[in-house]
Amino acid sequence: MDNDHRPEITRAVAAFALTTKWEDIPDEVVAIAIDHILDTYGVMLSGVNEDTARIVREVFTGGGGGALVVGTSQRSDAITAALVNGVAGHALDYDDTQLSTSVEGVYGLLTHPSVPVLSAVSSVAEERGLSGAALVASYVVGVEVACRVADAIAPRHYQAGFHSTGTIGAIGAAAGVAHLLGLDETRMRMALGIAASMSSGLRENFGTMTKPLHSGRAGQSGVSAALLAERGFTASQEILEAPRGFFSAAGGGFRAEKVLGQLGKPFFLLDPGVSIKPYPSGSLSHPAQDLILDFVISNDLHPDEVKRVEVGTNSNVLNALIHHRPTTGLQGKFSMEYCMATAVLRRRAGLAEFTDAGVNDPDIQAFIPRVDVVVDPRLEAMGYQHVRSRVRVETVDGNIFEGEAEWAQGYPTKPLSADQLAGKFVDCARESLGDEHAWAAIEGIRKLPLAAQAGDIVALLNPSREA
Repeated sequence: MDNDHRPEITRAVAAFALTTKWEDIPDEVVAIAIDHILDTYGVMLSGVNEDTARIVREVFTGGGGGALVVGTSQRSDAITAALVNGVAGHALDYDDTQLSTSVEGVYGLLTHPSVPVLSAVSSVAEERGLSGAALVASYVVGVEVACRVADAIAPRHYQAGFHSTGTIGAIGAAAGVAHLLGLDETRMRMALGIAASMSSGLRENFGTMTKPLHSGRAGQSGVSAALLAERGFTASQEILEAPRGFFSAAGGGFRAEKVLGQLGKPFFLLDPGVSIKPYPSGSLSHPAQDLILDFVISNDLHPDEVKRVEVGTNSNVLNALIHHRPTTGLQGKFSMEYCMATAVLRRRAGLAEFTDAGVNDPDIQAFIPRVDVVVDPRLEAMGYQHVRSRVRVETVDGNIFEGEAEWAQGYPTKPLSADQLAGKFVDCARESLGDEHAWAAIEGIRKLPLAAQAGDIVALLNPSREA
């Protein structure tokens, strides 16, 4: 495609980030954004005590600064805080997941948009003394950009091994921070160009500490790119659409119409939406987890009564849930077999279940071979934007329980209630803050748009701060 006819996607993204103001964001979108910000701060708190996050803090923090390392009393510069908070937010794979708008798009294989963006804009808003409304608006802009870019890139990007939360998350984070800093269009385009060259993340690292590092690096790269651009650092101004740019190099193609004319029309948070996870595991397992938990609890099934569990789904689900005989908590998050086993044996799938000890429980390991996961030709033919799963439970006395589900609780069509969302936050925050402090943090975060200083609200995530 020659330069005269190349779609100007980078320009469109920069113009959107430049022109979107707080008053342009509908109240409904702000309300959804606050739910996701609450959820995302919560998952940062849940991950802060994981070895993954601890090691990153030990290596990278120590110099002090104006941005809080969430769940601790440490402070760091904005670039480092974005890194360590981003790692903590993805450490337990409990963060939100964007939906797809097209048949070729693969739900669950696009982005976890909130952690990279929020880790970036929150740290900069704190450091610069900006308002809560400014933080929320920049979060909305960054998530919009990340979701539209992920929606547009050819599915090969993810299928061939890129982790889009790490790659595209950096672009969304850069857009959010560039908006927060009020960069002009040229410098916004420079920020996008810098971030695209800093984006990284390979799916072979799923089930290891490096997967959450992708998310932290995305937030860090977004902050770095915007700060460099603010000072006049240069990059390509057409990084997304250029022949040697992001879409071509990382995906082998793109659909321009998924971005042009779509940014904020409506906002992606509103339609098709971003789901909030009910379980701390790979989102593609969630419909099946809803089904198996319903079967077990409604019919009072006990493990010794279950002869076999079969899960039928599409091939892209299995392309992500790659650990069939997990031996660590991280691998268990990407194991449909383990998710079924813990539901049958424990009737729950919370934070305590996705640990090394939980996965290596001898009773769990003995049950896992009773779970078969197969590609169902009928579900495969529905297209990969669907994550419909079929679960069939056969008991030793010949009874059959079978059902299908496309969406799990937490999806935009089946949202968590305010009480459920608050309950998840408290569960995530309990170890770091304690229950009373966690409830005070919820109240503060829900008032974030009213805060003259976003840092006053973020400070509630410091366990040393009185709630």
